[in-house]
Order: sequence, then C-alpha cells, then structure tokens
Amino acid sequence: MNEAIIKKLGLSLYKDKRLLILAVIVFCLTLSILYSLEILSLELVFAMSILPFLPCLFLLRQEALLLALVATYFGATYFSSSLVIEGLIRGLFLLFIGLVLLLKSGAKKVITRISTPLDKIIVIWFIIILFSFIYGFFFKHNNGRYLMGDLYKFVEIFLVFWLTTLIVKNDRQTRFLIWGFLMLALMFGAVDSIIFLKRWSLVGSALLARVRAAAQFSSIFALILGICLILHERRIIVRAVLMFLSFGLLVSFLLTFLRTGYIVLPATVSFVIFLYLYKNRRYPWAGIMKFIIFGVFLLIFVGLFNLIVASIYPGMDIIKSTSARFGSLVDPVGADPMGVRMLEINSIISGVIALSPFLGNGLGGEYYSATLVDGELQWGMKHFVHNNYFDFLVRTGMLGLIVFLVFVFIYLRNSIKFYLRSSSGFHQGVLLGTIGIFVSSCLIALSTSPIYSPFLFMMVALTYCVTHLEEKRTPGEPKVE
Repeated sequence: MNEAIIKKLGLSLYKDKRLLILAVIVFCLTLSILYSLEILSLELVFAMSILPFLPCLFLLRQEALLLALVATYFGATYFSSSLVIEGLIRGLFLLFIGLVLLLKSGAKKVITRISTPLDKIIVIWFIIILFSFIYGFFFKHNNGRYLMGDLYKFVEIFLVFWLTTLIVKNDRQTRFLIWGFLMLALMFGAVDSIIFLKRWSLVGSALLARVRAAAQFSSIFALILGICLILHERRIIVRAVLMFLSFGLLVSFLLTFLRTGYIVLPATVSFVIFLYLYKNRRYPWAGIMKFIIFGVFLLIFVGLFNLIVASIYPGMDIIKSTSARFGSLVDPVGADPMGVRMLEINSIISGVIALSPFLGNGLGGEYYSATLVDGELQWGMKHFVHNNYFDFLVRTGMLGLIVFLVFVFIYLRNSIKFYLRSSSGFHQGVLLGTIGIFVSSCLIALSTSPIYSPFLFMMVALTYCVTHLEEKRTPGEPKVE
C-alpha cells in the first residue's frame, strides 16, 4: 500500500513538473513574440521575465533580497535616472524583506538577530539625525524633497545593517551573498563595456565614451573582495575562477576611467596586503609570492588587453587614455578640475560650519558654492556635496561627523581583531574583503558619497555575522567587545 501511495505521489509530482515546464516555455515564447513584434521594450521583457520568479526565490532564500537590494542600488540607473524612483524601488525591497521576516517569525514564533558593538553607536547616530531633521524642518525651513531624501538615506543604511544581522545565520547564506555580488559586478561590467564600445563607435574618443554607471564603483569593491578571497583560497579550481572574475572586473574598471579609483584601488590593496602579511608573518614568503605572481599576471593582462583592443578598434588606447584621465587630477586648467571640490569645502567651512557648527544646516540643508557648467563656474545654492565627510557636516554638523568617525574606529578595531584571530580560510577572505571595501569606501568618500550605500552597511553587518559563525564553532575563544 505504501508503495502504491509513493508511486501515485511521484506521478503527480511528475505531471506538475511537466505542466510547470510547459507553462515556462509558453511564457518565454510569448515574451519573445511580443518583443519581436516591438510591442514590448527590452526593459519590460527583462522585468516581466524575472518578476514572477522573485517572490518564490525571496521566500526560500531571504539573503537573495539583500542581493536584489544591492543590485537595485548599483543598477537602477540603467532604467531610471531619477533618485526618487530609485529610492522608491529600494524602499519596496526593504518593505518586502520586512514582510518575509514577519512571515518567518510567524512560522517559527521567534526571530533572532546577531548583536554587534555598533548597535549603540547607530542608535546615537540616529538620534542626532532626528534632531537634524527637526532643526532642518522647523528652524531652517529646508526644501521638503531634500529633507525627506536625506532622512531616507540614513534610515535605509541603518535598516540594511539590522536586516542583515537578522537574515544571515550560516555560511551558505554568506557564500550566496559573496558570490552573488561578484557575479552581479561582473554582469554590470559587461553591460557597461558594451555601452562604452557603442559610445566609442559614435564619438571616437575613449574618455568621452566612458560610462558612469553600475561598474564605476561595484567593480572596485568586487575586485578588492576577489583579491582578498584569492589570498586565502586553497582550492586551485576556486582560485582560478576568482582570478578569471578578477580579470573581468579589472577590464570593467579600466573602461570607467575613474580617477578616484586610480588612487583608491592601489591604496586599499596595499592596506589589505599589509594586514595579510602581518597575520601570516611567520610564513610571509608564500603570501608575498602569491601576491607578486597575481600582480605580474594583472600587469601582463592589462598590456595584452590594451594591444588586443587597439588591434580591434584602431585609435583606442586604454593606457594612454588612463594616463590622460589620471593627469587631470593635478591639471588646474583641465576641463574637469578638482578645484571645484575645494570651492565646495571652503564654502561649507565659511558658510555653514562657522555659523552653525553642531547641527550644520540640518537635513535637506543647502549651501552657496560654485558648479562647473560647460567649463565655466556658476555660483548658486547647492545641495549635493562631493566630499562625503563635508556632506555630514552640512546635514548633521560636527556632532554627526564625530559619531561617524567613532563608528569607523569601532568597526575597524573590531574587524581587524576578528580577521587576525580567524582560522577559517573562507572567513578570513570575507573578513579581509569587508575591511578592504570599508577602507576603499572611506577613501572614495573624499570625492563622492559611498557612505550612504546599503551595500557598504550590508558588508559591515556581514563582518559580525561571519565572526559570530566562527565563534559558534570555537566557543572556547574569548569574544571581542
């Protein structure tokens, strides 16, 4: 009788599977026909092809929601240039994460999170932000759109931090996030490279064809993470895959011609290599040779890539264009001088900090400075600040900046301690990668605003999740407070 029941159940599942496959085939053919008839655009086809499957994936793998949020943060510019729409899309993902966690807590009756030493400082930081919001709304009467936008940026990164500590509870989820981000960054790099080649065919200039899209910063973070994983990976096949991914990420980074990246990438890699050698100082030569071999391969790869590209597209010289782009950092009469950043800083010091040092101009605050338009300086009220630290000063004053610097100190102290005492190869690679991503973000913050990135705060939280997993395996070791 049991065999008959099992047989019937197997036949039922087989029929359901066949119906599901048939439905998927019909669905894909329908989309293909509608696209070929130019009824649907490529963007709509892409959205309709993945949306039906996302709820099932998210309910089964909650960490996929975090990865989708990161993908939205980096890749939303492909579909919309509106910051409001991008924020709404990420807000929907945050809402969906909350609903999934509520369903999970209802099924298990309880849901736990990993506590971190950063919890208290984030609460203090959020209180200062609320004061800045009240100050900007009632006393400064700041623009409502800017006011809500600034508040959302802070709320989003704090929510992502806490949601990550609620979701990531095992190594499987950690690997999913790490490998998922590497693949996302590689996909963004491929898309941006195609856009770059199309632009170059139209304008004939590599610098004019550069793409300010998802690969601009994601390739830097992914490349740093990939290098850190390579340093600690012992399996040859996995290391070879990571090296292949790193080469692809390097190509996408080179084609962005990001001046900030030319400084940040070598500085960050030098820092993580120093930490790696310090941890393995008893056996330094193996690590040194591994890094030297990888570095030599990267240099050879860059040279060969430049030759191949120049042979396929005559007139395109990536190395020469990179040198020209890097030279504009120190060229005071260039078309895009860095002097505008200094004008912003001087304006913020004299017009904001000198008048209101503790809370600045509040959330949504503006300041009087210059903007470069068609090679000429135009003066007026501005909201965006290139330097993330001075952005904190405008929005939250010296109180907000001081709290953030305390946040940086606590995180770096803890994460370095966690890394130095870690014994798992995979955990060491992840921890060193998160440290590198955080350091690179702090350096990039001198030129733009990566601190508001939900990806950064997901990686910060992942540091404590990984450490918690390792401490559970080795309960005899003391915990870092």
